[in-house]
Amino acid sequence: MLGLVFVLMVESVVASVIDKALEAVLRKISEGRKLTTEDLVVLMLGLFQEIRKDVTETNRRIDETNKRIDAMNDELIRKIEETNRRIDETNKRIDALYDLVGKNYEALNRRIEETNKRIDETNKRIDNLYDLLGKIYEALIKGTTTQRQ
Repeated sequence: MLGLVFVLMVESVVASVIDKALEAVLRKISEGRKLTTEDLVVLMLGLFQEIRKDVTETNRRIDETNKRIDAMNDELIRKIEETNRRIDETNKRIDALYDLVGKNYEALNRRIEETNKRIDETNKRIDNLYDLLGKIYEALIKGTTTQRQ
C-alpha cells in the first residue's frame, strides 16, 4: 500500500515537472526561438503524458461501459430465468389439463360403453317383446279364424 502511494506521488511530481518544462518550451515556440533536442524530448514527454491521460480516460469509460453491459446482461439473464420459470409453470398446467382431459375421456368412454350395453339390452328386450307380440298376434289371428270357421 505504501509503495502505491509512493508511486502516485512520484507520478504527480514528474507530471508537474513535465508541465513546467512544457510551459518553457511553449514560450520558446511563441517567441520563435529554435528548439533544442531537450526541448523536443519535453514536447514528446508532454505528448506521452496526454496520450496516457487519454488512455486512462478511455479505460475508465470502457470500464463503465462494461459495468453497464454486465448490468444489462444480469437483467437479461434474470428475465430469461423468469420467462423459463413461467414457461415451466404453464407446461405443468398444460400437463395437468392433459391428464384431466385424459381421465374425463376414459370416464366418458366407460359411460358410453355402459350406455351401449344398456341400449343393446333394451334392444334385446324390445326384440323379445316384438317376437312375443308377433306370437300373440298370430295366436289371436288363428283363434279368430278358427272361431269363424
